Amino acid sequence: MEKNGKIGALGATGCSQVQERLFRYLSSQRIHPALLFLGPDKEVKFQVAKGMAKFFFCLKKNKTAFCNTCNNCQRIEREIHPDVYFFKEESEEALKIETVREVIGQMRVSPIEGPYKICVIEEAHRMNAAAANAFLKTLEEPGEGRYFVLTTTQPGSILPTVSSRCIEFVFRPENEGLTLAEDTRKKYSDLLKEVSKTRNFSQLTASLEEKEEALQFLQFLQSEIHNSLIAKEAKKERSGLFDNISSHELTFKFEAVVTLEGQLRSNANYGLMIESLLRNHFSGV
Repeated sequence: MEKNGKIGALGATGCSQVQERLFRYLSSQRIHPALLFLGPDKEVKFQVAKGMAKFFFCLKKNKTAFCNTCNNCQRIEREIHPDVYFFKEESEEALKIETVREVIGQMRVSPIEGPYKICVIEEAHRMNAAAANAFLKTLEEPGEGRYFVLTTTQPGSILPTVSSRCIEFVFRPENEGLTLAEDTRKKYSDLLKEVSKTRNFSQLTASLEEKEEALQFLQFLQSEIHNSLIAKEAKKERSGLFDNISSHELTFKFEAVVTLEGQLRSNANYGLMIESLLRNHFSGV
């Protein structure tokens, strides 16, 4: 990380566009109190959330950057600033209503050192229904200078009542999957066409010998879906795998793939997980 930091320059490889968009949004000073960071890489989103907190509290901030060296920036980096709360994923257990009440209680107390209080909740999809419902009132009326950043690798698991109250920023490795060798892309394309006809999905998953290759296959799917969506928006004809599928359905499939990528990065059983994805979302390609 550089000495000076910008929200869009935190070293989060492949996500520069969304980080730059977030930085411009924060610089506008018309900030919604609840932001939702979506994407497969948990650490990238968490580091960007830290950068956002530094941008708010930096003692030497200018219009384009936080210093990353002042006392406030350093305390936020070490997660010990009294007005910045981090609820990190220590396990895969659900975030219960007691935890959410703790969040609400801490955010209601007046700031200790300034006009702001920021709360970062990692993997917010872990909130069970009771916890999420208890959180809604606070999201609607957070109070002056209170800001929440929710992150998730499983956007489909966030309750609509929560996500609808947030401004979403989607973190996707924009360059991954777009630079696959042509023979690799053809291999995955041919396999997907074949198994979608035979419905022998285990054939494809058996060919993914390691977890990294499974992740590469998911990035291939994201790339193909992304290219089809771009072509549809531009009303261009092309002969891709998913060009006969509606934009709405493609968006749904894309979310399913991104969600699975997030799950896969913390789960070793990639074969069964990808087979389930293909069976549920790509059997008719």
